[in-house]
Amino acid sequence: MHLMPYVWHGKYMPKRPAKAMSQRTAINRGKTARFPVSQGPCMHDFNSPARWARLALLAGLAVASFARASAPTATPAVAAAPPPAPAAAPAAADHLAPTIAPQYAELARKLAKTLPEYTIERIEPSGVDGILEVLMEGNRIVYTDTSGKHLFNGHLFDIDAHEDLTERRIEALTRIDVKQLPLADAFDVVHGDGKRQLYVFEDPDCPYCKKFEEQLPKINNVTLHIFLYPLTSIHPHAYEHAQGVWCSKDRQKSWADKMLKGIDPPAAKCANPLDRNLALGEKLHVDGTPTIVFADGRVRAGTMSAEDLEHLLGGG
Repeated sequence: MHLMPYVWHGKYMPKRPAKAMSQRTAINRGKTARFPVSQGPCMHDFNSPARWARLALLAGLAVASFARASAPTATPAVAAAPPPAPAAAPAAADHLAPTIAPQYAELARKLAKTLPEYTIERIEPSGVDGILEVLMEGNRIVYTDTSGKHLFNGHLFDIDAHEDLTERRIEALTRIDVKQLPLADAFDVVHGDGKRQLYVFEDPDCPYCKKFEEQLPKINNVTLHIFLYPLTSIHPHAYEHAQGVWCSKDRQKSWADKMLKGIDPPAAKCANPLDRNLALGEKLHVDGTPTIVFADGRVRAGTMSAEDLEHLLGGG
């Protein structure tokens, strides 16, 4: 099965095989991103997959509502009443996450029936009158009105404050405790005095990782902890190249040659952390490269300019 790549706001991720789009697929593809996403070549693309997926979600919900409304009403038959049926087992929607506040229990049940493939983890005020934030599995955020009649899939903005409220929430939800990252499974590249810290998940064959690496020589006084993260579903030789970098005598040189000069590392095999890195990324919801973790735990997905990186390193 051939898998083709697609770009999600400058972040390289595998594209799933084409199939009928369920509501779950529409949310995943038109989703609020798991992490704040840096600017990239598709940020302002009118025909981006994200835009059309959001429309597909809304269309899917509309079709489902129309189908329910237009379903023929059965004519009741005149017959003796059947014996009472045994009590049915509780529906999945009745099994609410313990984090659902009691005042939102009925709303959560209603939404669970509309989106049965998702686990709703929390419902709380969004900060905007009449709109509630719905947190689903995997740090997905959608919005609903208090009745659960309307569902909003996208980012919520405070126009007066010029602030993306959804991105702010995602940033808070996805912070990583960098003290828990296994640095023995990464190699370091040091610029200047190396006082500042960055933790980066990168695929040696990812073109956006290479664009990111081209910006790094402009950044001084930083230590880069590189977690090799080969996405073999879209780069079939990435694991081999990552292994070659890790097993080389000079990992820093081998990495620079690969990312900045396009020179593949010699094939080599040795004990390596690649499988552990992939498992770690899955646990942390790293689904694309580059994924950049700052010292305070903030996460950014996608390539960025040296200017933007310097701003974020400064706490911006």
